[in-house]
Amino acid sequence: MNRRDFLKSLGALPLLHLLPASVEAGQKQRCVVLVELKGGNDSLNTLVPYQDAAYYRLRPQLALREQQVLPLGNGMGLHPAMQPLLPLWRNGEMAWIQGVGIPGQNLARSHFTSIHTWDTASEDQHSQQGWLSRVFPEQAQHLQGVVIGDELGPLAGGHFNAVNLHDIDAFAAYISSLPAVPTHSSNPMLAHILATQQRLLNAGAEVSHKLKGNQAIKQQFPKGAFGEGLASIARLILSDFNMPVYKIGLGNFDTHVSQPNLHQKLLGELANGLAAFSKVMQAHGKWGDVMVLSYSEFGRRAAENHNMGTDHGSAAAHFAIGGGVKGGMYGTHPDLDALNEGDVRNSLDFRSLYASLARRWWQRSSPWPVADIPFIA
Repeated sequence: MNRRDFLKSLGALPLLHLLPASVEAGQKQRCVVLVELKGGNDSLNTLVPYQDAAYYRLRPQLALREQQVLPLGNGMGLHPAMQPLLPLWRNGEMAWIQGVGIPGQNLARSHFTSIHTWDTASEDQHSQQGWLSRVFPEQAQHLQGVVIGDELGPLAGGHFNAVNLHDIDAFAAYISSLPAVPTHSSNPMLAHILATQQRLLNAGAEVSHKLKGNQAIKQQFPKGAFGEGLASIARLILSDFNMPVYKIGLGNFDTHVSQPNLHQKLLGELANGLAAFSKVMQAHGKWGDVMVLSYSEFGRRAAENHNMGTDHGSAAAHFAIGGGVKGGMYGTHPDLDALNEGDVRNSLDFRSLYASLARRWWQRSSPWPVADIPFIA
């Protein structure tokens, strides 16, 4: 082993604790896939109150007509681009949670402050701790989460072990490319380093082997960053890495101008990707252990603007899908005749989503004094 390879080995040692728990343990872990709809999704044109006269009065150009929507019952329907997810609704595996927002959200509706609040579940704009670090407060020895993309968001935190990955095959290749090491040394400190490095090599070989074994799954997902990112998450889950959280984003939903075509494109990308993801999870017997939850920094204003778009709002509807979801409608239907300065009123504290995951999904205590929502079976 030459000096360069030895230094490369030393540099890789911090990765050891980031390897998934299954490499050395093998305990089953329910997981959540957080899907951030970046920019503020217009939920009124996603989950559509198509029998509400006020909806058409507020949106004479942007409103979806009754013949366009996919009826769900109680006067609510899906945007037609969401059709790939309709089978999940019919099978009781999709829940819509309405009126979710930040209590007392100020009317400035800043992208930065709003998403920071969603990420941290804190009003302290200086907080660097994602909300997951409060659900999992203990110091973990293994990787707990993967973000496909650049921003850790809710997975940020000093003791919550998470990484950003753009290419899981490149990550596995790096670990498996580490040089072989001698197994013995008379120097106790060097012997410890070599033993630890050997553990990393063994673990890296297992990671690489597992990911190579399910590369074909990529062909079952739509092309594009979102579909390919979901394929990576699916491969990690099917490799039994036993991490509780994954995160992926899709955007830009900040539709101030010419909303209809862009919104349809984004919702189609969302629905097609998640439909493929659900089919793969079902085919491999994992669907009951996976929960997908959407979130966004805010909704859009109830009324359309003068540019065929919508501006920043507050409350919005979000959805959950999975084999462990108790399908249906939760929260309060939007009352478009009783707006709060042009916004749909908040009826559910956004932290109720997190409390529900903590208590009902992960069987942990909730750090927030809010009621949970029974959308988890």
